Amino acid sequence: ANGCTSTSSTIVTQDITPPTVTTSNDGPLTCAKTSVTLTATGGGSYEWSGGGTSSTKVVTAPGTYTVTVTAANGCTSTSSTIVNQDITPPTVT
Repeated sequence: ANGCTSTSSTIVTQDITPPTVTTSNDGPLTCAKTSVTLTATGGGSYEWSGGGTSSTKVVTAPGTYTVTVTAANGCTSTSSTIVNQDITPPTVT
């Protein structure tokens, strides 16, 4: 009404960087070592195949285990580790 104008602006940023996730295990399973600890790094929250939401998981069976890591920004990454098993008995001669 008085002929004056005003403008405003805002900056919108985008954070779509997925987390960097790595996995490892302290295997293999053997006759003496009957459990293996899986370890994931990458921050955020963790979801392991077969259950588990910690950065570590103890397993007793060989196979491929996958973890999905969700960062604070909601982006996800996955990584897998293979647990091997060596339960071949020694040959007695």
